[in-house]
Amino acid sequence: MVVENVVIIDMECISWWNRKATGARWRLGAMAVSLIGSMSLSPAAMAKDLWELYSAAQRTNGNWAGQQYDYLATQKNVQLAFGDMLPQVGLQGSVKHNQFYPKDDNIPDTGNTASQIGIGLRQALFRADKWANYEKAVLASQANDIQLLQQHQQLIEQISKAYLNVLRAEAMTDSLNAEFTALKAQNDMMQARLAQGVAARVDTEESRARLESVSASIANNDVAIVNAKQQLSLLTAQPINQLDSIKLPPDLNLVASQSIDNWMQQSQNNNLDIQLAQTQVAIANKQVDYLKANTYPRVDLVGNVGWQDYTHNNQSAIDGTNYSFGVEVDFPFYTGGRTRTGVEQGNLQAQAAKSRLAYVYQAAMTQTSQAYLNLIAQRATIKAQQTAVEANRRVAQASKTGYDLGVRSMVDTLLAERQYHAAKRDLINAYFDYLNAYIDLQKAAGNLTDETVKVLDNQLM
Repeated sequence: MVVENVVIIDMECISWWNRKATGARWRLGAMAVSLIGSMSLSPAAMAKDLWELYSAAQRTNGNWAGQQYDYLATQKNVQLAFGDMLPQVGLQGSVKHNQFYPKDDNIPDTGNTASQIGIGLRQALFRADKWANYEKAVLASQANDIQLLQQHQQLIEQISKAYLNVLRAEAMTDSLNAEFTALKAQNDMMQARLAQGVAARVDTEESRARLESVSASIANNDVAIVNAKQQLSLLTAQPINQLDSIKLPPDLNLVASQSIDNWMQQSQNNNLDIQLAQTQVAIANKQVDYLKANTYPRVDLVGNVGWQDYTHNNQSAIDGTNYSFGVEVDFPFYTGGRTRTGVEQGNLQAQAAKSRLAYVYQAAMTQTSQAYLNLIAQRATIKAQQTAVEANRRVAQASKTGYDLGVRSMVDTLLAERQYHAAKRDLINAYFDYLNAYIDLQKAAGNLTDETVKVLDNQLM
């Protein structure tokens, strides 16, 4: 497979500048940006672990590449705004011919040709509107940084959860196959007993029905595996065959023991939704400054150097070089109320941005609290399910013994066996729900980075 013109941006560098720098920043000079052209990827070199697939996705995911190109294009707005404050120099020229035909034939026709060429200069001396526009572009560039970080977090979340979904479905297959094997042996035994006349037909029908039910569940789960692999392949642009399996149970101490207040503080400092909303408030306030700048005078330095040539009877008197320099002042007195209305509109938009910031802040705090409590709950669920699996295993074993002794029916035995394997699948779900809760907490706290992928990758075998 050939991937062309893939952009790779150093996300750690962007994150550092986004959190540390203030004011106008040297964007593209600070970021390590490289363009990879015509990169060949061999289909035989198929990644198996999460980190390799994630690394491949950063090179091959078309949506992520498009987002990076959009980011680089938007960053150019700062240079455009800054360039608007620099000297504007242009080349000017014209050629004109005038011909006069008098009615009196005794008067000869007259004509002249005028040629001019020159260089014009305009430099802003005092332009509050252009300066405010530049400051707004710098703030918009900061928002652009944050949006790219959000998109990067989304990529991490999608790939990590898609990878876990494949492993979850495969783990379910293992559990269903184990149940099928146990039920198959039990059904074969019942069929043999039925042939010997020591078992009731209803018991064999019960075991056969349960066996068919598990077989259908296996078929459905096989489809779930295919769907999960297709989703992971879509995100990574890699063929997905065999993946590294996960260690079960996973490390239940992925998150260090700390109070919920610590996580709330991390969210206040690092949550990207909050940072973006804060930047949007600053942009809205700067827009008000830009609109107010329309009430200030505009002062420009203008100059021109021109060379002119006339083909005329007395051309030597008017041929030559012309120099002109001056200062232009434009002071708007009345604009039909448009400036005042624009400022009022800008103030309302700034208030709207502040209201959205308050909501985003509360939403981020709620998401962090819910993610933390969900992680703690999933950890407790795992411990409870581990106990339930062991208890159901003993009940299933006792039911088999009771059936052999004639004190339990086949219905009781099959029910106990089903509950045992259902408890095992509930435990598997609890394991993966715990890992997904870990991802959600890292995202809510603003800590969903490459390190999160490495932590999850360490849970694989």
